[in-house]
Amino acid sequence: MPAAKNSLQKVLDLAGKFVTKQHGEWNHDEWEALLPKVAKMGFEMGDETKRNLGNILEASKHFYHNGPPAAVKKKA
Repeated sequence: MPAAKNSLQKVLDLAGKFVTKQHGEWNHDEWEALLPKVAKMGFEMGDETKRNLGNILEASKHFYHNGPPAAVKKKA
């Protein structure tokens, strides 16, 4: 059985899913809709948490847009 995820793993997973679902682009309303999901995980949603979450999303956006291209599977 896999080990339970800690709070860091959970927030990074949520951020990665958000950035991927949004194709690396989002507006303020979409950002605002993400905040309650993070709060539900038990995080205090003060300015520092919001700022750091924003930094995680911006870094994730960078990797989403600038990562290596997805490998194309060849048919057998």
